[in-house]
Amino acid sequence: MINQEIADILYRIADLLEIKEVEWEPRAYRRAAQAIESYSQDLEEIYKESGLKGLMEIPGVGKSIASHIEEYIKTGKIQKLKELQSQIPKGLTQMLEVMGLGPKRISILYKKLKIKNVNDLIKSAKQHKISKLEGFGLKSEENILEAVYYSRQASKRFLLSTGLQTADSIISQLSKLKEVKKIESMGSTRRMQETVGDLDILVITSNPKIVMDTFTKLPEVNKIISKGPTRATVILQNRMQVDLRAIPEESYGAAVQYFTGSKQHNIITRKIAIKKGFKLSEYGLFSKSSNKRVASSEKEIYQKLGLQWIPPELRTASGEIEAAQNNKLPNLVKLRDIQGDLHMHTTWSDGADSIINMANAAKKLGYSYIAITDHSKTTAIANGLDDKKLKQQYLDIKKARSKVKGIKILWGTECDILSNGKLDYPDDILKKFDLVVAAIHSGFKMPKEKMTERIIKAIKNENVDIMDHPTGRLIDRRPAYRVDLDKVFKITQETKTAFEVNCSPNRLDLNDINIKKAIQKYNLKLTIDSDAHSTSNLNFMNLGVAQARRGWAEKKDILNTLPLSQLKKYFKKIKI
Repeated sequence: MINQEIADILYRIADLLEIKEVEWEPRAYRRAAQAIESYSQDLEEIYKESGLKGLMEIPGVGKSIASHIEEYIKTGKIQKLKELQSQIPKGLTQMLEVMGLGPKRISILYKKLKIKNVNDLIKSAKQHKISKLEGFGLKSEENILEAVYYSRQASKRFLLSTGLQTADSIISQLSKLKEVKKIESMGSTRRMQETVGDLDILVITSNPKIVMDTFTKLPEVNKIISKGPTRATVILQNRMQVDLRAIPEESYGAAVQYFTGSKQHNIITRKIAIKKGFKLSEYGLFSKSSNKRVASSEKEIYQKLGLQWIPPELRTASGEIEAAQNNKLPNLVKLRDIQGDLHMHTTWSDGADSIINMANAAKKLGYSYIAITDHSKTTAIANGLDDKKLKQQYLDIKKARSKVKGIKILWGTECDILSNGKLDYPDDILKKFDLVVAAIHSGFKMPKEKMTERIIKAIKNENVDIMDHPTGRLIDRRPAYRVDLDKVFKITQETKTAFEVNCSPNRLDLNDINIKKAIQKYNLKLTIDSDAHSTSNLNFMNLGVAQARRGWAEKKDILNTLPLSQLKKYFKKIKI
C-alpha cells in the first residue's frame, strides 16, 4: 500500500512551497496528504478500478494532485517534488527535521541570514545572530541548538517491540510505588501499531508528586523536557520521548478511550457524542444539558455512544465505527488460540538453539506442534542446507521426536524462491518435507510484473504450503518489493496456499491492510509464525497476533489455531 509514501511526498511538497513563500498551495497539499494517510483504501487499487476520477473522489484531492498520484503509481516519482528540490538548497530540507523549525521560520533564516543547512544554523545560533531577528530571541537560539542535538540523535519511529519493552520497564518500576493504583501504556503501544513514535502512560495515583518525582529520576531518563504536578515529559537514553499523566480515577475510562484511539477515530467518536447530546473528552462523557458524567468506564462510553466495545487494535478509523454501530465487529484472534508455530530456525542453519531446545521451549508455551524450517541451500549467508545436510537433519528431527514428548515436531524448510520462480530444492526432495515454507531472499528490486510472476509460479508448485514474509519489507530499513498482491491472492484462491503473518519485529509481514484484504476480499487462510532464531524469539508470537488483529483476523482465518489433526487435512503432506 503506497498511501503513506504519497502522503509523505505531498507533505514535503507543501513544506518546500512554504519555504518558497507560495501562498495557498501548501494548504492544499497538506489537506490532501492528511486525507490520504488516513484513507483505508489502497490508492493503487482505486486507480486501477476508477482511474483519475476515482482518485478525485478522495477528500482534498483535485485534478492536479490526482495527476501527481497517477504519476507516482506509474513511475515511482513525482516530478513536482524534484523540481522544487532543485530550486531550494538541499540543506534547507534537512532543517525541517529540526524540532520547532517549520518552513516559515526556515524561510526567514534563509532570507535574513543566508542559513542554508544545519551547520550554518548551529554556527549562527552560537554567534547569537538568530536572537537579533524579529520573532526570535536568546531562548530561540538555545531551543534550536538543543533541537538540533536531539534531531541528530533521535529516530522518528521505534519498532513496536522496542516501544513495548520500554513501556513495560517504566510501568514495572512505577508499579512498585504504593501510591500507584493503576498504570497503563496508551497510544500506539495499546493499538499495537508496528512502529511507535513516543509513549503515553496514564496513572491513577494518590500522590501525583511522588510519582512524577520518581518517573523523572528513573535511570533510563536522559533529559527532563517538562515536569508539573500531574504531568511530566522526558527523553530516555534510547531517545524515545515518554509522557506520563496522572488522571483522576473518575476520568480514567475516558482518558483511556481518548489516548488509545487514532486522531481520526477520536474525531468520529466525539461527533457521535455530540449527535447524542453528550460531550466527550479525555475527562469524561458528560450530558450536554446537565453537564453530569454519564459513563465511567471505557466500555460504558462506547455503549452510551451506541457502539460495541472496539478492541484497541482496530481504533484507526478504518471501518471499525460502522461495524460497531451495526454489531458486526470481528471476534479477533487471541494469543491463547495459537496451537503451534510453523516457522523457526535452529543451529542447522542460522538459529542459535538446537531442535530439542526449540521443541522444549515451544512446549512450555503450550504449543502442541511446531515446524522446524531451516534455510535451503541457496541462502548461503544463513548456512542453508544442501542435500547431504538435509539427510543428517532428518535424523536429528527423529531423535528430537523420541526425546521430547507432548509436542509434535514437523520437518520443514524455508525454501528460497529463485529469480525464475523455481524452488531451491527439486520436487522429489520437497515432497519429503511435512511442510514447505517458501520465501524470497534476493532480487528485491525486480520489476513488479516479474516479481508477481515469480511468486505465482512458486505458489503454483503443489509442494508449497505457506508463502513466508510475503512482501519482503523490513520496517524502516527496506521497503516491500513491488508485487501485484491482488493477482497473487486470486491465484492463491485456487492453490489454497496459506500466507504468513511473520512475527519478527522488523518484518510484521503481511501488514494489517493486506491481512484484511486477504481474508475479507479473497477469503484466504493465514498462519501466524514467529520466524524464531532462538528460544526467546518464540515470544514474538504476540506481535504477529496483534498484527493479525489489526487486520481484522479471526480465529477461523488462522490455520495454526487448529489442532494438528485438522491442520493435516489442510496441509496434506504432514506425515507425523
